[in-house]
Amino acid sequence: MVRLEKLAAREVTGANYITAVTGIVHPDRVLAEHDFLYMLDGEWEIMEDGVAYPMRSDDCLILPAKRHHYGRTLCSSGNRHIYFHIVPTKAELQGTTGADSSFFELPSLFSCRRYPQVRRYFQEIVSIFWSEGKERENRLSLLVNLLLCTLVEIKAEDGASGEGDWLVEMVCRELHANPQRFFSAPEIAELCGVCPKTLNNRFLRAMGRTFCAYQTELKLRMVRDYLLHQPGARLHEAALNFGFCDEFHLSRVFKKQFGVSPRAFRCSAGDKARSLQKPEE
Repeated sequence: MVRLEKLAAREVTGANYITAVTGIVHPDRVLAEHDFLYMLDGEWEIMEDGVAYPMRSDDCLILPAKRHHYGRTLCSSGNRHIYFHIVPTKAELQGTTGADSSFFELPSLFSCRRYPQVRRYFQEIVSIFWSEGKERENRLSLLVNLLLCTLVEIKAEDGASGEGDWLVEMVCRELHANPQRFFSAPEIAELCGVCPKTLNNRFLRAMGRTFCAYQTELKLRMVRDYLLHQPGARLHEAALNFGFCDEFHLSRVFKKQFGVSPRAFRCSAGDKARSLQKPEE
């Protein structure tokens, strides 16, 4: 188990892509920094104080600072991986034990095949590390902390005895990123490499409703928020923003979901806002 301080300022001292054309052995060393690796392609066994960590494609490994890391065998030919090094914090170097809400406790090895955002964080960290922007250090620190938060969520999901679902998480991210588009169940199922029946069964188990019902409910909640924060926008603009055929279709399903029309909802919200702004007598 690796203990890392939550939301600490992070200094990245090295980051890069490595391709082992003919295979290499992991260096025998004790680093002053934490070493993070992401396996893009291939296999590699890495040792830490006598414990073997067999890495495969889309695995992430955290090798803590001040521990003995080494390899016994060559990695597979053509092995490709990403790495970055971060300086440990003073609290991490002190090696405190026991429950502490200011620390993340993470396993050393993660399988991230179902979590493509982990790879993207590694890639972005390397890209920013080699950039020369004024906010380079701040962006790197934020990215490392986002990665750590994501790994904590992966740990929680994997240990939740069936709670959570990587497929549902992936679909929800796609919906959030494309609010103006209504996906059909076959369309999103093909995108995720499953059949529509599997998609709906997974949504029923995780969300208590089918994919289509969940998508419509999500979009209507987005519309409600839009109407609250864009009081001057027309209803047909809301329809276009969130993938509805037109304002009449939007009005019908909005009223069915919330019991009032979009116009009545906006008027009610405006009345409440004005009453809050009214000065006391």
